[in-house]
Amino acid sequence: MGNLESDHLILKFEKALKEKFSLFFDVDEFEQIADYYLETGQLHHALIAIDMGGEQHPHATTFAVKRARYFVAAHQLDQAEEAIESAESIAPNHPDLDWARGQLFMRQGKHQKAIKALKHALQNSEDQFPIQGHLASLYTAIGEFNHAIKVLKAMLREEPKDDHLLYMLAANFDMDNKDEKSIEWFRTYLDQYPYSETAWYHLGAALFRLEKFHKALEAFEYALLIDENFTAAHFDTGRILEELIQYPEAIQSYKSALKSEHNGYTLYRLGICYQLNGQIPEATEALKLAVKQDEDLDEAWIELAIIYGEGQRLFEAIEHVKKALSLDPENPDYYLIAYDLYHKLGLFIEAEKMLKMVLKSLKTEEPKGLFEYIKTLQKINQNSAAKEVIKMGLERYPESVDMHAIECGFIMGLENENMLAKELISNGQLQYSEVFKETLLEYYPELETDPRLMHQ
Repeated sequence: MGNLESDHLILKFEKALKEKFSLFFDVDEFEQIADYYLETGQLHHALIAIDMGGEQHPHATTFAVKRARYFVAAHQLDQAEEAIESAESIAPNHPDLDWARGQLFMRQGKHQKAIKALKHALQNSEDQFPIQGHLASLYTAIGEFNHAIKVLKAMLREEPKDDHLLYMLAANFDMDNKDEKSIEWFRTYLDQYPYSETAWYHLGAALFRLEKFHKALEAFEYALLIDENFTAAHFDTGRILEELIQYPEAIQSYKSALKSEHNGYTLYRLGICYQLNGQIPEATEALKLAVKQDEDLDEAWIELAIIYGEGQRLFEAIEHVKKALSLDPENPDYYLIAYDLYHKLGLFIEAEKMLKMVLKSLKTEEPKGLFEYIKTLQKINQNSAAKEVIKMGLERYPESVDMHAIECGFIMGLENENMLAKELISNGQLQYSEVFKETLLEYYPELETDPRLMHQ
């Protein structure tokens, strides 16, 4: 039955319900009505259609199967099991029976049984499309992305312009780490359907993940030529322009994305670009709007804290750090920013607490893990914080040659610490002999030609 005929049938049925008068439909029409409501999730109307169909056609066994499908969709699994058994006793060969059973197994988490039932349903059903949809969703849910891709490709051969199917296919390619295959498929698809903005977007997204930035930008540009209000294409264009350090252009892309969909994360990215472009008042305003739009956006709270800290608005900065930490209490970088702010305020006890939390929140507390964090601190000129991390590491691992070597190498890299560096080299070699020098060079291979080591 065509869409126009189907729409007319649904309108006729709903008018009868609204005006509360009886209307006769044949079995096929009731089946169409019930299927429409089951597939669109309008379960109350689905049950009315099933009940009316059963009343008008008491000898039609199909409504027993439809009732089983209703119970599955309504998550009434015990009733669904009973209904399937009842339907099987009166209509053992009904093509929808395996479909209902497959859906029940899906709800029960019996994935392999569900797959078997749905495959069997496909062999017996005249309309395979909705059953394929359930099978594809199941494959995706259990991580069998390659099987989902095969089913979705088959569905797209029947409905090639279905944007939801294109999205599902792209998502499965992504989750299966098959970006090259995704690019190949979408390019072939676009040869046939060059005006699909959705396909151009997913082609661009796959190219973006492979860091083929200029080709991705070109794909997004085509998507936007077809639909200038395509929010995701504007946003991802902005992300690529950020990567390419083209901040003014990225700002324009994010602004375009915000015209059609105002959300906190886009405002956050806009704020970051303003910040990187040296437009601090604009960055502040964008980030404030971001947290107003999404109070749980810890990344925006912390960026505001950094801006306020750099502007010497230290107490405001502390309040924003606290908010970020309440949202992400396991983030060591946030504790480090709090440490720096407390230190600037002269609140040294609070600052030390923050450094202790840095160590606690690090994924690893072994010396090698601490060394990686110390290097990060050095890169952002947080040498005082790095010293505190080393101090705490030495307290935790007082006999560790690794920890003493890390301390020594760090001090050797500082200006005006030559005497202390020589003392640490001497003490390390006295305590650990040649192992100390070997360990030191493992962490700091650039020190191999340092004259302070050569003279020891």
